[in-house]
Amino acid sequence: MARKSPSADSLKLLYVRSGNECAFPECEHPIFNDKGLYIAQLCHIKAANKGGQRYDAAQTDEERSAPENLLFMCHRHHKETDNEEDYSVEKLTEIKNNHELKFTEKGKEASKEMIRQVLFEINYFWKQQSIKTFELDDLKIERDFNKEILDLFAELDEHIETVRNYCDLCAESDSSETLRSDLNLLIEKSGLDLSIFNSIPYYENPFENRNWEMHNIGRPNFFSHISLCINQLKVKTLEELLISNPENQKLNALLVDFRKEFESDYDNSYYVD
Repeated sequence: MARKSPSADSLKLLYVRSGNECAFPECEHPIFNDKGLYIAQLCHIKAANKGGQRYDAAQTDEERSAPENLLFMCHRHHKETDNEEDYSVEKLTEIKNNHELKFTEKGKEASKEMIRQVLFEINYFWKQQSIKTFELDDLKIERDFNKEILDLFAELDEHIETVRNYCDLCAESDSSETLRSDLNLLIEKSGLDLSIFNSIPYYENPFENRNWEMHNIGRPNFFSHISLCINQLKVKTLEELLISNPENQKLNALLVDFRKEFESDYDNSYYVD
């Protein structure tokens, strides 16, 4: 799933708090020059992607793209602060807070053109992905980079259901009845006497209750966690979208449905033991 981009309102707020200056102490490099050209970079305190500087797996996508996790810097200081030993989460947060404190009261209004340029940088990434070429093009998994968030949720639901069906099929294939039937058929075809296996106790038979705990405990608990996570993510995403578009009736109706679905799921989710 594509990472969540900061909203236009978040970028505007961030710019106002920046005072049109790089957040690094004593640096006056502008975010936009006198012609309104965006000449800085949008930086994350905790990385947006796994493997990045100060990445926090416990963060949600909303938290990663929130103004509290973002600051504008010039290219030079953006690269310098990639050094995690010198610039921890606490250090960068302190730099951000001290810088924004200077401009919170007076602020500066960002124009629509400035916001457009910041969003252009974000969208540029997805454009670059869409024009890539690959040697094994006929085997490449394709992606629609223009899919909306709700469409991606629908696709994710489909993939999860496919995985669930695969697991159900494996559980059925591992059942004692299926394994016994398949084994008996194999023995009969080989011309062996089936009675020689009847004296073996069930607890010593590797084909009895094969992978029982994985299929009957691990599998349902795993899918319960996935279901709760996805349903909670849907609610959180709709809430975030409605903050910047509260009059959207379609989103409001979907949020009601998503909350009902999550609440029902949450109320009835227990570990299988």
